[in-house]
Amino acid sequence: MMKIGHGMYVLASMLAMGNSAVAGGFLSEGDAPSQQRPSYTQEVGLLDQSRMFGDWQGRNALEDRGITFDAVYTGEFVRNFSTGVNSPKKDTVYQDLTDIAVTFDLERMGAIPGGTFFVRGIRMHGGNPSANIIGDLQVVSNIEAPDTTLIYEAWYEQQLMDGGLSFLVGLYDLNADFYVSEHAGLFLNSSFGIGPEVSANVPTSIYSRAGLAAKVKFAPSDRWYIQGAAFDGDPATRKLAAAEGKMYIAEMGTGNEMASYKAGYWFHSANLIGPNNNAPYTSDYGIYTVIDQTIGRWGDDSAASIFVQFGQVPAARNNVQDYWGLGLHVHGTVEGRESDEFGVAIANARMSAGNTES
Repeated sequence: MMKIGHGMYVLASMLAMGNSAVAGGFLSEGDAPSQQRPSYTQEVGLLDQSRMFGDWQGRNALEDRGITFDAVYTGEFVRNFSTGVNSPKKDTVYQDLTDIAVTFDLERMGAIPGGTFFVRGIRMHGGNPSANIIGDLQVVSNIEAPDTTLIYEAWYEQQLMDGGLSFLVGLYDLNADFYVSEHAGLFLNSSFGIGPEVSANVPTSIYSRAGLAAKVKFAPSDRWYIQGAAFDGDPATRKLAAAEGKMYIAEMGTGNEMASYKAGYWFHSANLIGPNNNAPYTSDYGIYTVIDQTIGRWGDDSAASIFVQFGQVPAARNNVQDYWGLGLHVHGTVEGRESDEFGVAIANARMSAGNTES
């Protein structure tokens, strides 16, 4: 993946193991193909089994009892092919992320009907290419972070009304359910996760440190939903302090198996300083929209889709005043290889000073 901006770079991902999770949505073709779990009492090839290490230590039996364990390791090489803002050298660095999560389905465990407890720990390590070499605003890789080991998320969720209404409280990643494009999740650049008009302007409960939060979601059908949440104003401290304010966000969405349309509004109540240390402000706010649209299908599990992201904030209060991203995502490009994916995308951030980064 290459980008023109403050220098040029290429990024290559290496390995992931276990099961990865993405935020729920309307589209089905982006999810892994459904398949019957193979029996590990029989000999199963590495490429045929659903997990790299199979049913180690009775993993499937634990899942049947409501306990799911996931482990993912991601490694990346990043190469700067021209001089970056923060380094005069053409450097190659390596960075990685170890991500371990455990989900407790309390209903299947015979404890609380509709209850789920989730805990996730991460270990971040590496050369931080955007911070140390490239100097780009939007951050080349969505796993870049200072070397840290921490409990990233730990929350409890309660489902009511047969899942139509839910409440969640705890350490929670805003970008797990808000401002999410299903098809943009293929790409490694940070902006395709959440727009920089949010993440680069105000403290936000996202990677690499999620904060305290409370969320409510109402989804009476699989065609539409509305959700809202309140977050600690500065996740870095992980404490509720009046001076840090609070971040509030609301989103509604509608869609079907071919498309989804989402729109959201966020508000941050902390005292903030405008661009270039201009006038202070008592709050900040913004709007965003996300479109995922399937434009063609062939075979049983192959599709071509597009996505569009857009977000805008008051220019006088923020360094990044608006952002747009768009791309093409092709799933199952060749018959018989339904899990293959291909995509091309562009992200553009416009600063209040008038310059842009793409």
